[in-house]
Amino acid sequence: MKIGVVGSINIDMMYTLEQFLKKGETLFGDNFQVLMGGKGANQAVMLSALNDNVVFLGAVGNDDFAERALHHLESKNVKVDFISKKEKNTGLAIIQIVHGDNSIAVIPGANTLIKKEEIDRFLSKNHDLELVVSQLEINIDAVNYLIDQCHAKRIPIILNPAPAQPLSDEIIEKVDFLIPNETETEYLFHTDDFEGLVKRYAGKLLITMGSRGVMYFDGNVPIIVPSEKLNVVDTTGAGDSFVAGFATGIGNHLNMRNAVELGIKVASMTCMCMGAQGAYERVRKELYEKTWNH
Repeated sequence: MKIGVVGSINIDMMYTLEQFLKKGETLFGDNFQVLMGGKGANQAVMLSALNDNVVFLGAVGNDDFAERALHHLESKNVKVDFISKKEKNTGLAIIQIVHGDNSIAVIPGANTLIKKEEIDRFLSKNHDLELVVSQLEINIDAVNYLIDQCHAKRIPIILNPAPAQPLSDEIIEKVDFLIPNETETEYLFHTDDFEGLVKRYAGKLLITMGSRGVMYFDGNVPIIVPSEKLNVVDTTGAGDSFVAGFATGIGNHLNMRNAVELGIKVASMTCMCMGAQGAYERVRKELYEKTWNH
């Protein structure tokens, strides 16, 4: 199965604090790390942990971080032929971690410069794509164009609408699966009636609800598939890992429940590791090699 990812590439600068910073406050932190991130890269790497043919369209900058990001993606078996270099900074995320929760500041840089022509080339050169995954950390006109083109070519597309931005009804209709979290759902639909929403968008909308699990409409009633009980180390990238697991399940023709459960399993492994892509080796070994690939 060949899966395409169109999205962001960031360098994550992570550190831990005892409490979140307030205006004008200075605190001493600990455990500073520089890791690879970006929602697009996170999803591509975790997809590559579960699949052998993941191709990525994205952008890096003209700085020292660019080669580091490309080398990292290649080391995870992600195909980088369609990642372009732009005259801007490589995307950067500064992540505070406080007792397992996080807050993130993003400087998108090159991620905002993806062109329609690049999307055309990506789709034409990868005519055998069976599934495309995207998010909203790149320029929104590129995302909208991607969705239009995938819909026209009948390539299933999964959209993780994060960070939340306005989406037209037409774009939502063209997406095969829409996977926001609770906050993003309220932003997109201006309501907290999640049960009504998953019924209205049955078979399309899945709402990730953190430690409570994932809600969707199973054909009869709204249900929540519970998350696994675990000792959380870092929630960064948990949503991206869920998307990767779910997309793998759907691409391999699992039913909705089983695809959701696979997504939760991958997200759970991520929460037990530091960094959005920290569970790659574990997922590769425990899910792909021992279970998923057999």
